[in-house]
Amino acid sequence: MPDSQMHRISSQLSSALSLLGKGVKTIACLVLLGVLAIALSAVMFRLVGGVQGWQAWRTDHYWHLLAWRMTLYVGLAAGWVTLKAKFHKQEAEQRDKRLHRVEIMAALLVLLIELSKVAVEQGDFL
Repeated sequence: MPDSQMHRISSQLSSALSLLGKGVKTIACLVLLGVLAIALSAVMFRLVGGVQGWQAWRTDHYWHLLAWRMTLYVGLAAGWVTLKAKFHKQEAEQRDKRLHRVEIMAALLVLLIELSKVAVEQGDFL
């Protein structure tokens, strides 16, 4: 086999292994986050006394949780704007239009989630 073919095959194998390693790391992180979320839920259920206690705790702390979610949304939006600025140089006009639609849908989804939480807290269901 010529050296160029060997180099190409070696390069492809190396990139495939690198991609596989990244996938394994991603899956491991997701599993770890899932286990952590389940453990945290179990601890919270014990602390507040079950599902009814959990719901009462959430109702009592609605404004604190809303502030947390708003902080999270602002952080995500700031990160997105930074990331978008980096990609904007590479994007075509057609992609920008589609990206803008996705951004609007994401903002509407967040708004819908928050409005549904307000309706549940008030006892009204949409």
